[in-house]
Amino acid sequence: MSDYDVAIVGGGPAGTAAALTLLRYSKLRPVVIERSSYESWRVGETLSPGVLPLLQYLGAESLLSEQGQRPAYATSAAWGSADVVSRDFLFTGGGDAWHLDRARFDASLAQLVTDRGGTVLTNANFEELDVRVRFVIDATGRHAAVARKKGARAKQDDHLTGLVSIFQGGEDSQTATLVEAVAEGWWYSARLPEQRTVVAFMTDADVVRAHRLHEHDAWLARLGGAHRTRARIAGMQLVHGPIVCPAHSHILEPVAGDGWLAAGEAAAGFDPLSSMGIGYAIASGIQAARVASSTLAGNADHARLYASDVRRHYDAYLAKRRAYYLMEKRWPESPFWVRRQTS
Repeated sequence: MSDYDVAIVGGGPAGTAAALTLLRYSKLRPVVIERSSYESWRVGETLSPGVLPLLQYLGAESLLSEQGQRPAYATSAAWGSADVVSRDFLFTGGGDAWHLDRARFDASLAQLVTDRGGTVLTNANFEELDVRVRFVIDATGRHAAVARKKGARAKQDDHLTGLVSIFQGGEDSQTATLVEAVAEGWWYSARLPEQRTVVAFMTDADVVRAHRLHEHDAWLARLGGAHRTRARIAGMQLVHGPIVCPAHSHILEPVAGDGWLAAGEAAAGFDPLSSMGIGYAIASGIQAARVASSTLAGNADHARLYASDVRRHYDAYLAKRRAYYLMEKRWPESPFWVRRQTS
């Protein structure tokens, strides 16, 4: 039997951010419970420029350079026309973005929790552990495993699905993320550490099923129609995938309850076009830790305010998402675009 103040179920960016916040800014004892050992490849590799202040708050900003992660200096998009328009981060004032080896990044945050006196249990299942805790933070991603057992359910606003592959080889001169719109969705590609490039086709689940896009040959055939993306990976070798990854927009209802709350993608999930994934996970992990600390100190109002804040961010995101999709007018009859431009 082990006693902790806060159990954080899920050791991704939201969970480790919560643990690091508690270790740095409170006297509470957190335990991070992670089902994996951080050895497998993980999807979600872009860190937007605005995340650096959050890492500084956690005292973790040096991890990016120490772990050999790859800076990204611009984002490029063929969106609204076939022409590629680039946006250099130099002129935004927010610093550079990063393209990550995501498993390495997550593992380094977990190691930092351990280095600072926290407990990280890997290859562990919360339901099977003999631990006693006062509060639980659900950071299990889209599964929201803890919250669902408490009766919470996710309200889903679309059926976006990512078909993600990894290519090996090629020149290391590419530093920009590329987004390319097509008739039934859009393609995303980014150069990663160790001469790898991630390539993902984002479309709806019914399109995946109808065209069997989870299959190797069908996915490659569809890639052939994405001229900008295909040119970017010329000469590279497909070494992994395609892997089917849920990428729908959703919000958990409720997001908090008696003795628990959800953080990161367990609380709300966003279209990857928003680049909110890791940044939102870290920010909500920080906020979840603050709420846990406040709740254990006897302030019950903070959980309610946290839930209202999640809803406010999610509603603002939906409005911005629609505005971005309305910029693309080339396929007015395509169900994929109609769904996002009229909802």
